[in-house]
Amino acid sequence: MIIAYKSHMQFIMILTIMYVSGVWGGPIIYPMFPIVLIMLGSKRFFFELYIVAIWLLMLADYVPVKNALYDDLQFAKDLKFLIPLALFGFMFLFRNEFKPYPKMILWFVPFFIIAIISLNYSINFQVGSQKTLSFVLMYLCVPFYVTHLHRKQGEGFWKALMTFIIGMLSIGVVLRFAAPQIALIEGTTRFKSVLGNPNGLGIFLYLTFVLWIVLMEFKLAKFTKKENWYIFSIIIISLIWCGSRNGIMNVLIFYIIHRLIKINWFLSIIAVGLLIGFQDQLFDVLISVVDFFSLGGYFRVETIEEGSGRKVAWVFAWQEIQNYYFLGGGFGHDEHIMRPNYWWLARLGHQGGVHNSYLSLWFDTGIVGVFAYFIAFIANIIRSMRNNYLVIAFGITIFFNITYESWLVASLNPFTILFLTILTIFTGNLKGSDYVQEEVTYDVEKAT
Repeated sequence: MIIAYKSHMQFIMILTIMYVSGVWGGPIIYPMFPIVLIMLGSKRFFFELYIVAIWLLMLADYVPVKNALYDDLQFAKDLKFLIPLALFGFMFLFRNEFKPYPKMILWFVPFFIIAIISLNYSINFQVGSQKTLSFVLMYLCVPFYVTHLHRKQGEGFWKALMTFIIGMLSIGVVLRFAAPQIALIEGTTRFKSVLGNPNGLGIFLYLTFVLWIVLMEFKLAKFTKKENWYIFSIIIISLIWCGSRNGIMNVLIFYIIHRLIKINWFLSIIAVGLLIGFQDQLFDVLISVVDFFSLGGYFRVETIEEGSGRKVAWVFAWQEIQNYYFLGGGFGHDEHIMRPNYWWLARLGHQGGVHNSYLSLWFDTGIVGVFAYFIAFIANIIRSMRNNYLVIAFGITIFFNITYESWLVASLNPFTILFLTILTIFTGNLKGSDYVQEEVTYDVEKAT
């Protein structure tokens, strides 16, 4: 990992300069950022372009302190729309270099068509069409870039990607002590690192944990014992500090199923069936264990049954969905419905959106869209099982995770890009032995 830092030091300096310019440089970042994207893309620095995408989406997820005069990272929110446009633009410009093309996207085409048709019922067509475009472009571009970088850079790509992610999480750990007003939710001890909120951090940590396991399982990257311990420590420490019940449960479930698959994949399916069939009894046992160890405060047991107010949102969402049952109102429709009702929902104990990807998809694309999306997702999971049964653990935990969060219907967040990266590994059966290594270095003089 140290080697990855050293080989990309100039690129890290560029990220640092852009960050400083965005926070303290006034409007200078607005012309600077697209210039950097053009510079990287035109010189075929696809890895750097991919990392810039993750970096900016992580910054854009940040939520400022309530009493702050302004949002230091507003520039990231303003500029993130350029990410899918840049990725697609340079992919199209140099499309011959991305051959052979990954086929994962083909399964999602019916869903894209339904999402576009649903825009006919959109409350805000402009916002809905923008969200639809970014969603389609991210699902199209991420598999192309991941597959291309895997073939061209091999282990160097995967180690550098993991190094960057853990580096960003490490910054969050440092901020926990150096600048707690940035890393903690205001007025609480809940940790959010460099992201917007603890629950979002929990999703990101779960996906990072899965990516780490998959990289080792598919022999895409080799980490030393010390590196593995460092990665594990950063993930676990951040997970404990953030207190995300969804994140903790997903990491545990994924790891348990992963270990069961090592014994027998069918045994893991039986275990999941038992988990679903006896979930009420297991829930009672879990609450008893939490109470026994006096961890009720940490896990916020008093809010578990109501899902921290989520049931209020789910009931309201289900009532509104009846008006858009078969075809939804286009991407962003869930937000257009929830936001005007924010005040009275807050009085009932809920703050935020739908917090359920199934309901959000239903809002946006109707029941037809829900089936189209998950048929595509399940089809990719089943196809991937021919190569490695670890995809079962990934699929099951994704289904569990999105029950409590709506990130799956969005595209310009740091979760979707990691989700698609992992799914591309499975569907493309990317292995550490099937790439043509090509050393890539970053040269500022060449780029300019």
